[in-house]
Amino acid sequence: MEFVKGVLEEEGVSIPYFFTKLGRSRKKLAILLPGKEYTTQGPMFWYANQVYLEQNFDTLQFQYPFMGIEEDKLPKLVHEMMLSFLQQHEYDSIHFVSLGLGSTIVAYSLMQDVFSNVQCVWYSPYIHQDSVLDALLNRPCKGLVFLGDESDLYHDEGARLIEEEHLIVAQVGGNAHFESVSIEINIETMASIAATIKQFIQHREIELIEEKTSIRVYFSLYGNDFPLDEAAEILGLQPTNLDKNGNPIIPPIPTNHPYPESFYQVTDWELSTDDEESMDLEVQMNKIIGKLRSKVPVINELRDTYGLKSHLQVVLHVHNGKSPIMTLDKRVIEFAHQIQTEYIDFDVYVFPFDENLRFEGKGFDFKGRKL
Repeated sequence: MEFVKGVLEEEGVSIPYFFTKLGRSRKKLAILLPGKEYTTQGPMFWYANQVYLEQNFDTLQFQYPFMGIEEDKLPKLVHEMMLSFLQQHEYDSIHFVSLGLGSTIVAYSLMQDVFSNVQCVWYSPYIHQDSVLDALLNRPCKGLVFLGDESDLYHDEGARLIEEEHLIVAQVGGNAHFESVSIEINIETMASIAATIKQFIQHREIELIEEKTSIRVYFSLYGNDFPLDEAAEILGLQPTNLDKNGNPIIPPIPTNHPYPESFYQVTDWELSTDDEESMDLEVQMNKIIGKLRSKVPVINELRDTYGLKSHLQVVLHVHNGKSPIMTLDKRVIEFAHQIQTEYIDFDVYVFPFDENLRFEGKGFDFKGRKL
C-alpha cells in the first residue's frame, strides 16, 4: 500500500489531496469529495474510505473544506483536477463518494459525460439545487443516497428520488445536517452505513427486506398428567414442545425485574410447524394433519386412557394487508371430528401497513420508513 500527499492546481487554485494506492488494486478508484465543513477525516468518510480499500479500490481524497474557495467555482475546478489526475492513472471503474457541497462537484462531472462505469454514494446531496437534482434523476448511474434531513423525503425532490429505480434512498434518523462539524452519529448507525456501502459496492444493490405474512399451525394433546415419553413412543413422532404439569414457567425473555413464579397447569405434548411465509393456511395445516391422520387410533387410545383433550391452533401474522386463504377443508374437519378435538383456534396478529421495502440495518429509515 502506497500513501501519497500532494497538491493539484487549476486556474491558480491549489487543493491538497491524499492518495492511497493498493498493490492489489484492480483498476478501481473511489474519489472522496467532502462537505463545506466536514473533511475526509470525519467518521462518515473515514469508514467509507476503509470500506473501499477493503474492496480493492484505490482512494483519492480531496481536502478543500475550510479553504474559502467560491462555491460556484469549486465544481469546475475539482473536475478539471480529477481529469488531470486521471491522465496519470488508468482506471476502469470510478466511484464518487460525496457529502453536501461535494455533491455539486459530482453533479458537474456527471453532466460532462466524460466518465464511464461510474457509481455514486451521496451523503446528503444538495437536492434543492437544480444541477444536483438533475444529475441524480437523469444520469442513470447506480446511486446510494443517504439523506440527513427527514423533511427531504417529503418534499417534491426527495419523493422523486425514491421513485427512481437506479437510486437507493435511506434516511439516517436524527441527523438534520450532515455537513455540520458537530454531527453525531452513533457507532451502531455508522456500522450500518458502512455495511450498506459495502453491499452496494459488491452487488450494486441493497438486500431489501419485506415483512411477509406467516402462518404457524400446531396440534396440542394435553391433560392433567400423562407420561410424555410413552406418548412420544406410541405416536412415533418427535414433539416440537413439551410442558409438564407443575413445572415452573420460564419467561421467554430473561429479565432482572421480579417475575411472579408460575407453573404449568397441564401436561402438554405439542407438534408444530415453524412460522412460515404463506398465503394459504391449507399448506401448513396439511403438514400437521399429514403426520397425524394415520395416528387417529393412537390419539384416541391416549385420550381414553389418560382423559386427554386436544386442539388445533393457528397463529397468523398478517403484514401489508396480505391476508391468506383461511379455508378448513373436509380433511381437517374430518380429522378434528375423529379425534374429538375441543376446538380449532385462530390467533391473529395484524401489523401496520407499510408499502415500502426496508433495508435491514440499525439506525436507518429506508425510503422514509422506520425500521
